[in-house]
Amino acid sequence: MLSRTPTAVGPDIATSGPVSLAQGVYGARGNLELVACDAADGLWVFWFNADLDTDPLETPDVPPRRWSAGLRFAGGHRFVDALIVQSTLGPDHLEVLALDEHGVLQSWYWSPGPGFQRRVTDAATAVVRFAAAHDGGTLRLTVEDSAESVIHVVSPPRGYPARGWFPAASGPALDDGASSVQAIVAAGVPAEDIQPGTARSAVSTCGGGTLELTWRDAAGSIRHLGVPQH
Repeated sequence: MLSRTPTAVGPDIATSGPVSLAQGVYGARGNLELVACDAADGLWVFWFNADLDTDPLETPDVPPRRWSAGLRFAGGHRFVDALIVQSTLGPDHLEVLALDEHGVLQSWYWSPGPGFQRRVTDAATAVVRFAAAHDGGTLRLTVEDSAESVIHVVSPPRGYPARGWFPAASGPALDDGASSVQAIVAAGVPAEDIQPGTARSAVSTCGGGTLELTWRDAAGSIRHLGVPQH
């Protein structure tokens, strides 16, 4: 993760669109969680074991400093975008918002045992693109719909794991990825090797602070690069 060489994630799996990465709480140092859309059906989640060889082995199926082979879920739908966040509820559940090809923004969550489950109530419909932020169990969304209107939605933690979705006055900014592209290029990746619309970034505490960069290369493969921030 602190290597200056980009790593391929799920190189043998056909995925499409941008990917989303968040730091989780699992493992000794907080594994990285990444969600991607399958090219034809469902979603994939990959996780990076951020532990060192000297840490207690809590992820025996993935060696330290390596990405997992991936797990597919949400079959029966073709998705165009998805976003994952680490929740404080559950405790420590994961939240996934996934936009299907019909513009429905589905709401999923992961918990130990059952794994990923879809909520009965979707977050929004007629969605073209979206952004999400999580704070203390509350999810805040900004959605651009098919009429090019931008709306804000909030989901408070009451009733969890069920969620209701309510109009809000404000929400997170929609990201065009320009700053992520700049960071990837600054890390030494040629701009022509970044597929348009796929660059994203997140911050982790790994290695004392790391900017986690993800994108698709010219061949369509998911790439990850961690850039130390100290």
